[in-house]
Amino acid sequence: MLTNVSRRTSGELQLIHRKLLVISAIALKTFFVVSFVLLTSVALMAATYTGTNTGAIPDGPSNSRSCGTPRDVQFNVAGFTGNFGAVSVSFTATHTFVGDLEVTLIAPNGAAHLLFSFVGSNSNTDAGDSSNLGATYSFLDTATSNFWAAAAGVGNNANVPGGSYRTQAAGPFANDNPGPPFTNMNSTFAGLTQAQINGTWILRFRDCWQADTGSVSAASLLLLPLSAGPATVEGRVVTSDGRGIKNALIEVTGGNLTEPRYVITNTFGFYRIPDLESGQSYVFAVRAKKYNFRENPIFISVEQDLRGIDFIADPF
Repeated sequence: MLTNVSRRTSGELQLIHRKLLVISAIALKTFFVVSFVLLTSVALMAATYTGTNTGAIPDGPSNSRSCGTPRDVQFNVAGFTGNFGAVSVSFTATHTFVGDLEVTLIAPNGAAHLLFSFVGSNSNTDAGDSSNLGATYSFLDTATSNFWAAAAGVGNNANVPGGSYRTQAAGPFANDNPGPPFTNMNSTFAGLTQAQINGTWILRFRDCWQADTGSVSAASLLLLPLSAGPATVEGRVVTSDGRGIKNALIEVTGGNLTEPRYVITNTFGFYRIPDLESGQSYVFAVRAKKYNFRENPIFISVEQDLRGIDFIADPF
């Protein structure tokens, strides 16, 4: 082998050298391209931030709608890239009278969105629902559960079940079950730039009635960047005991749609709606013979692919 190499002409060796340089350049370029794609993919992933400054929620100063000093749980958001896409927030807390509380998420630029306030209260002289906080509660636009209804359903001094809930308009409200309408958290923060997202987010707890107290032991904030591509929404239509409902009609309106889109659930109750433009808010409605639906229609802000957008039905 060495003899064969030694017999190559100077021109052949130069040609081989040039080919090796080209191969090395291609490999190096490929490395940088792959690295850029990987870094970009990582940057576009969801980011979760842990809350600090947890602790006791100062009690309200009187037996009226007068709020005490807030407990401001803080999230230090740094290194987030891209514009705002979607947000969810979770907290673990205890309190012996949920009707006392007002809870608000505040962005670094001051944009604020109410999670809930004065649950179960019908007027400013009504103390509200006497059920307790005693679990982990998440609030996001893709949830379907109603926080006011959950509180009304557990009775005096019982814990509101932990889980995922929609945010709701401010109390007091005339009807405490289901309470005020759902609100859209993503719409409040839509349009935030990268510079406006990075900074200190605050989850503010205020106790606005005297005597009962509580505390926050943990909290987390999830942020998603805006997706430029189309999104797919998937879910299932089921009975209250989890059986799929076939041939249910799903209608989607809103966003940039010029006409409604329709899909039919399959044998097991599943549906899938592809190619919805992200960054838009849509209305999802369902119809099926012999069934009423607990939350229908559902208002959804679509920022990325969504799964688990389910409809739960009860028979007539």
